Amino acid sequence: MTTEILNTTDSYQATFSPTYKQVGEIEKWLITERQKTGDGFYCNWNIIKSSFDNNELATISLNNKTIGFATWRLTSDKTARIEIAEVKPTHRKKGIGKILTTQLLNFLTDKGVCVVDLQCSPDTSEPVWKRLGFVEFPDPPENYNFNSGDNKKLYKILTEHLQTSSVQRADETIELWNDEPYTTNDNTPPTYLWNLEFIDGTRKLSRPIIHPAHYEWRLRWRINGKTIKDDKIKRFKTEIDFGNFIIIDELTV
Repeated sequence: MTTEILNTTDSYQATFSPTYKQVGEIEKWLITERQKTGDGFYCNWNIIKSSFDNNELATISLNNKTIGFATWRLTSDKTARIEIAEVKPTHRKKGIGKILTTQLLNFLTDKGVCVVDLQCSPDTSEPVWKRLGFVEFPDPPENYNFNSGDNKKLYKILTEHLQTSSVQRADETIELWNDEPYTTNDNTPPTYLWNLEFIDGTRKLSRPIIHPAHYEWRLRWRINGKTIKDDKIKRFKTEIDFGNFIIIDELTV
């Protein structure tokens, strides 16, 4: 899949099925950057090449020359992670990274991905990602048991979703605590609450719940004050998708 994007006088091409030639061009300028500055992602070349082999590499070109790339991987059917993204040093600060990232997020959305996460490496990339709409996880990193180093973790939800509430208004709710069940009791208010809304005549949510969460956290599903299920997220296997996020789009009583 190749997409042409017009930006003022320049015509860029974002490609999600790059050729060996394009990968060779990336390797060449990554090596040059490494030799000149000691920076860049050539140290991760094996990951980049593996992403290409797995059809998880996007590139952007100008005048048939590859000037940027991004790698990603699906972490579930509905979640993805951007692993590496870089623009050739001679073409930075021209909005090219924004163009490529926007096209990549659209591509992932079309594949059914609801939310994307990443880690800011180097740390100086954090403002760039935040300008693209990525935000910090709402709870301390240790709550999620992240094991990928000290870099800041960010995420972006790609689709319309149900917002949390501070007050119960609906007959049916989902409640989430940002800790394991043994640390809480019925007097411990939930950290997050969703008032559920369904498409008429179905059990499909009119807007899905999409939220960062550790699979060991406590989740409670209630209807008219009656608890339907109260357990760790990972034990709701038939009802929700989970990983670093919970995604709930349908609930069957």
